[in-house]
Amino acid sequence: MKNILIGMVVSLLIITGLTFNWGYNQYNDLNNYSIYIENQFRRMFYNLVGNVENIQSNLAKVMISGTPKQNVLLFTDLMYKCYVAQEELSQLPIRHSDVSKTQKFLSQVGDFSMAMSRKCLKGTPLTGEEIRTLEELHNYSNYLAQSLLELQDDIAENGVELDGLIKKTSKDMDKTNEHMLNKSFVNVEERMQKYPELIYDGPFSEHIKKMEPRLKGEEISKDKAKKIATEFLKNNQKYVANVITETKNTRFPSYIVELKEEGKENSYITLAITKKAGKILWMLNTKPIGKKELSTEEATEKANQFLQKNGYRNMVATYSEEYDGQVVINFAYKEDDIIVYTDLIKVKISLEDGSIVGFEADGYLSNHHERKIEKPKISSDEASNMISIYADIEKTKLAIIPTEGSKEILCYEITAKYKEDTFLIYVNAETGEEEKILQMIIKEQGVLMI
Repeated sequence: MKNILIGMVVSLLIITGLTFNWGYNQYNDLNNYSIYIENQFRRMFYNLVGNVENIQSNLAKVMISGTPKQNVLLFTDLMYKCYVAQEELSQLPIRHSDVSKTQKFLSQVGDFSMAMSRKCLKGTPLTGEEIRTLEELHNYSNYLAQSLLELQDDIAENGVELDGLIKKTSKDMDKTNEHMLNKSFVNVEERMQKYPELIYDGPFSEHIKKMEPRLKGEEISKDKAKKIATEFLKNNQKYVANVITETKNTRFPSYIVELKEEGKENSYITLAITKKAGKILWMLNTKPIGKKELSTEEATEKANQFLQKNGYRNMVATYSEEYDGQVVINFAYKEDDIIVYTDLIKVKISLEDGSIVGFEADGYLSNHHERKIEKPKISSDEASNMISIYADIEKTKLAIIPTEGSKEILCYEITAKYKEDTFLIYVNAETGEEEKILQMIIKEQGVLMI
């Protein structure tokens, strides 16, 4: 009887120890993941502050710049920083209804900058009215920059954890932090309602309605989202799926699902599944990447097979970039031998084992639809004659490219060389005008476009 009692006590101690060890490991995993998410949010916020400061600075520089050539450089940089700042703002854990006016402001400044850049390219100076508009925009951007700097100081001083704002906790501190962050942006929003109406030929003009994503379908449940997430990778692994949060008031309201592979610690895969139609918007696998074993060509083939298994047909690899043992491959839709660059999917592959570690389909979900593609009004030879006589043409093919106005243009994509450099020149297949020129940077790590 005594031995039985001792055995029961020992067993109980072992079970207690194992339970404590499991709980401790779970706590560590959750804590490490929270730190990772917190760092990502802080990085996005600090980058947002820096970009808004640069926007304010560039708007000031434009007003004192004396030449259209210098204005082109400033407006181009303004456009880029506005779009990046808008993306960073949309990723922060705040109510998007509280920043809609600020997002619209950044979008319009970016597109206004694009319109002014095109005007300056023609050598046309800015009018007095345009200068006055820029001055008002500068004042509003200055207010936005100062507000973000103050909020940055508050976050540092009060120890606000941005990650905590996406967790539905009942702690008083979390409520205080959420109130402080959202209230700060609400104050900015009230001021932003009064910025001047912009009249120009851009996609976010007050006179042109923003194009909605073309994705159609029924709204799915959380359980359906978890099922879609577990079936996406097609790798015969078993995962435990949990919906950790939701996004609302975005272009693609989504469920954010976390997958954890059974039997593995510190193995997290996060996916965003659209509530409408249940499509994968993006996926990220944070597993460590080891020694490179595959070539880019082998990785491209695996990525192509993965897309086909998930129902993405007629996708062709266009460009790629390799870094840190991974390669990101851009795939575009192909219809009747015409590359449709608007329908874009990016796939990230581990060069260690060929596994899928990243996926993003925003372009494809936004733009893919049945098209009636008109025949070109000019021939391939006529398009080739439109470009510089100093360029050596290597090949020509048809492609559909996007415009700033959320439209699509059928172009001839002409691959040409000048000395040692390679360029892609896009000539409008209807008018014969040059729409865009990109330089191909061919490196060991892949092909980049600038």
